Amino acid sequence: MIEAERTALQEWKAHWPLIVAGLVGFSFYSMVTYSLGTFMEPLEKAFGWSRAEISVGLTIFGLTATFVGPPMGAVLDRIGSRRIALYGLILSGATFSLFSLADGSLTQWFGLWLVFSLCSVAIKSTVWSAGTSSVFSTSRGLALAAVLSGSALGQVFAPLIANALIQSQGWSEAYLYIGLGWAGLGALLVALFFHDAHALGQRQAAAAKGGDGRLPGLTIAEACRDSRVIRIALANLLMAFAGAGVTVHLVPLLTETGMTRGQAVEIAASAGVAGLVGKFLAGWLLDRFQGSLVPVGSFAIGGLGYFLLLDTFGTRGELLLGTLCLGFAGGAGLQVSTYLISRYAGLRNFGAIFGTIASAMMAGTSFGPLLAGAIHDATGSYTGLLWTAAPVMFVCAMLFAGLGPYPRFTAPTSPDDLSAQPAPAE
Repeated sequence: MIEAERTALQEWKAHWPLIVAGLVGFSFYSMVTYSLGTFMEPLEKAFGWSRAEISVGLTIFGLTATFVGPPMGAVLDRIGSRRIALYGLILSGATFSLFSLADGSLTQWFGLWLVFSLCSVAIKSTVWSAGTSSVFSTSRGLALAAVLSGSALGQVFAPLIANALIQSQGWSEAYLYIGLGWAGLGALLVALFFHDAHALGQRQAAAAKGGDGRLPGLTIAEACRDSRVIRIALANLLMAFAGAGVTVHLVPLLTETGMTRGQAVEIAASAGVAGLVGKFLAGWLLDRFQGSLVPVGSFAIGGLGYFLLLDTFGTRGELLLGTLCLGFAGGAGLQVSTYLISRYAGLRNFGAIFGTIASAMMAGTSFGPLLAGAIHDATGSYTGLLWTAAPVMFVCAMLFAGLGPYPRFTAPTSPDDLSAQPAPAE
């Protein structure tokens, strides 16, 4: 693999600016999900929309990523992450700010979400993961943890920043300031520092040494037949379906236990801190140990969190612990899955393969919040949602059991070499 001979310290010394840029850039993508719960009540009061109607926006967001994600991944494998990420942040920030123009028309609201969603496909986790994996090998787990902690960064600050702006400026201005300010900072950092293997010319260097310039790994056809890739994809689909519904509705879910809105926002934000811990702990462990313990444990903790949110004992500590479990599992889950795909499928078609898996996750994200809103509108509570989500997460955990050792891939040496079969595992 690229720069496989480097030590972890050498990799970080050479490429830490890429990590900073990727972290901030990815945080804007995750901010969209974690801020909607904070905007939900102001939008209800302003336009009389139901929570299910408001949540349709995320359904559009997820469905767009579901269908556009795989072809975007294929483009990513050809031209690299840098240009896609830069233009994606500029367009996503500009279109997110357009939510400030919402006037009460649901048709307009859905149209705004569609435009934003088409632009934001260019800043999905696949883009940042591919760029990071292309220059990190020895310390790939920890590097991915750092970049993907952008989602936890969004989870921590999106509710707090959105709530503060809504209280001081109003919901309309909050959309404007977040769109232009947050994405603008990310675009500046990407322009200065986000240089992946394509931008660094390492593929050309590899070709000059006898390869054809492509990174090693499975073909798309091979990945579709690989049981390990299929199991990872299924676990992420189920996790996204269950997790997105609870995450988006977490603030209103907590307020219905008797908390004030401010208390609920603070507890919801704490999930982001737990997500950071989950990412970095999982990344550190994955760089050192193979086996099922890390992925199985990461997903099982999420199931425990859903049970705790049922508020069986009626204590704030129980709700806080449940929220922390959800944050930890969400952070570790994406980190674990991204890393495992980079190892079990390789980097040759990482964009297309993980882009397809991420699209499956977005399919779950599309309908999870909508279903959660519909359950609440029909029953007046989120209890049924939580009782469904908990066992689903335990099923996800079991799908990671017994995946086996990582294969060792050899780089293809000519355009006619379409198999690039993995070498025997170490």
